[in-house]
This record gives sequence, structure tokens and C-alpha cells, in this order.
Amino acid sequence: MTAAPPFSDGTVLMPWKPGPGPDPAGTVFVSVTDFLATSDKDVQQIYREGLELGETWPVLQGAVGMWLWGRPAQLRGGSISVWDSERDMRRFVRWPVHARIMRAWRGRVRVVTDSWQADRFDIESVWVRAARTIEGPHRGGRSGDASASPEEDRR
Repeated sequence: MTAAPPFSDGTVLMPWKPGPGPDPAGTVFVSVTDFLATSDKDVQQIYREGLELGETWPVLQGAVGMWLWGRPAQLRGGSISVWDSERDMRRFVRWPVHARIMRAWRGRVRVVTDSWQADRFDIESVWVRAARTIEGPHRGGRSGDASASPEEDRR
């Protein structure tokens, strides 16, 4: 992680959390999530749950790694996750632990996602594209639906 992330002041980027396998040599699938809470209490709970979920990261099949990020002053936060494949990311989304958390937040947060396949894992390129989501105003996503898919909310 040679370069500094291209995010403005007020954005907190947690350290890289590696997945179980070695860095991939080929294509990867990247997903950025952006949650908008409605209160300080909710955003603090989202951050706690994100950190707890992140503790499982080292054993998730197909997980290359991830960063959690937050913009506390804007009640926003989310993740930048890198996967071996889209299939691996979708398996995580369906994982009962993740699905239960997302159901619990349905109707309480707004979610925007962006995802893409990259020819290789290049940290700076991932950060530049992720910054489009993180640095921009929260675009609204699908109101109240904490289970929006990347295809439905891609901008």
C-alpha cells in the first residue's frame, strides 16, 4: 500500500484486512458499499457491526481483503472489499450472518453500492474508483433497502 488513499479529510479508512488466501495474480471483483444512517446512534451501531463482521474476514472463502471506511460527520460508512470472483462476493452477501444483519437494517439506512471486475488487484486503481462513491454526496440508493444489489444501485 504505497500511495495514500485519495479520500478527503473526514474520511476514516481502517487498515487493510486480508482474506484467507494469497494476493491474486489474475482478475478480482471489487465492491464498494456506502451506508447512510439517520442518527449518531445508528451510525455507531453500524460501525460496531462492521468491525465485528470484519473479524470473520480472514476465513471467508474467496475474500482477498477489505477496508472499512467511515465519514462520521455525514453519518456514512461502508466497505471496500476485494474478492476472487463475483460469485465469492455473492456467497458472502447470502451468508446467513450477513443476511441477518442486513435484514435488521432494512428500512433504517440507505445503501449505495458500486462493483466491478478488474483485470488485476491494483490498490491505487481500487481507491480511485471507490473515491467516486465515498467522496460524492450520498446518491440516495434505494430508500430503506439495505439489501440492494450492485447491479441495481450501480451509478
